[in-house]
Amino acid sequence: MWLNLADPLGLLPERQGPLPFLPFFNITALALTIVFLLLWRSRLNYRFQLVLQVAADLALTTLLVGHTRGIESTFVSFYLLVIIYCSLTLGRAGGNIAAALSTILYAAVVTADGLQIIGLESHGMKPFQAAYRITAHALGFWAVALLGTCLHQRLRSVESELKERTDSFTQLQRLNEHIVSSIRSGLITTNLDGQITLFNAAAGELTGKSSTEMQGKWIHEIIGKPFWTRIQNPDLLSNARPLRHEQWIDIPGGTPRFLGFSVSPLNDQDQRLLGYIISFQDLTEITRLEEEVRLKDRMAVVGRMAAGIAHEIRNPLTAIRGSVEMLSSRSGLPDRDRKLLDILIRESDRLNKFVGDFMNYARPRKYEKRPLDLVPVLKDSVTLLRNSPEIREKYVVRLNIEDRDLWIHASADQLNQVFWNLTQNAVRAMPDGGELTITLRRHFDDKVQIVFQDSGIGMTQEDLSHLFQPLHSGFKGGLGLGLSITFQIMEDHNGKLAFESEKGKGTKVVLTFPLEKSAPAYESMQPAIARL
Repeated sequence: MWLNLADPLGLLPERQGPLPFLPFFNITALALTIVFLLLWRSRLNYRFQLVLQVAADLALTTLLVGHTRGIESTFVSFYLLVIIYCSLTLGRAGGNIAAALSTILYAAVVTADGLQIIGLESHGMKPFQAAYRITAHALGFWAVALLGTCLHQRLRSVESELKERTDSFTQLQRLNEHIVSSIRSGLITTNLDGQITLFNAAAGELTGKSSTEMQGKWIHEIIGKPFWTRIQNPDLLSNARPLRHEQWIDIPGGTPRFLGFSVSPLNDQDQRLLGYIISFQDLTEITRLEEEVRLKDRMAVVGRMAAGIAHEIRNPLTAIRGSVEMLSSRSGLPDRDRKLLDILIRESDRLNKFVGDFMNYARPRKYEKRPLDLVPVLKDSVTLLRNSPEIREKYVVRLNIEDRDLWIHASADQLNQVFWNLTQNAVRAMPDGGELTITLRRHFDDKVQIVFQDSGIGMTQEDLSHLFQPLHSGFKGGLGLGLSITFQIMEDHNGKLAFESEKGKGTKVVLTFPLEKSAPAYESMQPAIARL
């Protein structure tokens, strides 16, 4: 409330008329100020408060003008202030009403002054002069109202334009955030020092870190210092093509991932370097598929070679064993010679078995496939394993069946060959005993998984890379053909074979088969198991 400033500035006369005006005016102005402050804090209707305040200010202005020389008062300009803020806050209608009320109230003050109603001396002003004064001030009031209205409209236009631009900017910002968070590629931006400024959701999924955790952290914590040093080389990013890089990344609490990175400079509109844009994708599955294709090619070449070699070995081996048996059947042989002949027979049998396995790998037999229920199949295999001589008291074999009626299209003999190879490897990986857990479960709606989890010695990454290579065995006395044959059988059944292992922490093998739609009666596989 600006009216109560009049007296502290020394603008009010000490005595105007018979009434003690100065204390009354100050008290009234102060009381109205307190009332409007309370109304503002009470959050009453904003427009209603403005109307009340305009009415009060016009009344106080009229009172002030009437008691300060009336028609010659210097406070007539206060009407203009009321009209201006009324136009700015209430628009054209408010400004016009304020101008009209100001004109009427000022005319009333001039008339009262001329008639000496308010107790002031007459200024001897003729009616024509009084009318001229009223008209001049009225024109000023309406001119200010018009100016305030134009300014109000301009402010409203600017405010509306600003709101539209703000909304457009907000929508664009949300769209950009949605695009960044929706893309499946990891996206990271950094400043020149390598501090992360943007870390989208896909980057968190691929690296195993949250966006809030990595905000403000250093990029070399993810990609390593050698790669970050390459990025900072200005010559590598000077050409139009982005810098590309591939490497393995350790995932907290998970298996490592092979990620492919693409780095581009982050420039401003003047092409000044602000930082770096790093996008990346998970290439683990692609790398696995490429390695699988290379493995199939190698196995096909080895298979063709093995077929010829095995055939050439088996014929003379049969002749050698027959000759040794004939020599061994003679009487009167010294014990030393007989022992040597027994060794020859035993080793020829072992070599013949090796050649047979080699032939099975090189030229696998065709087996008849039919729908099989995996629950009884797996139970029979576990029963056979628990009663085998390799399983002693220090071994524990557990079978967890999480789902029932899981049928696949498979060969009974080949399926048991897979189970037998994997369980034998698990037992060999636990020379001092341990626990083997076999789990049967549904995988999504169209697949079934069998998981073999042992607590054995585990394997290194190098061991895993040579896992299916023929003649490469991780166990003493092994031929290195078991997993190669297992891989072939899984391929023949449209299945997937996956290994997860860490040195000293055991091995996890996951077999994935497509589910069979039909479910005919199960035929026991015990005869097939007995043939193993």
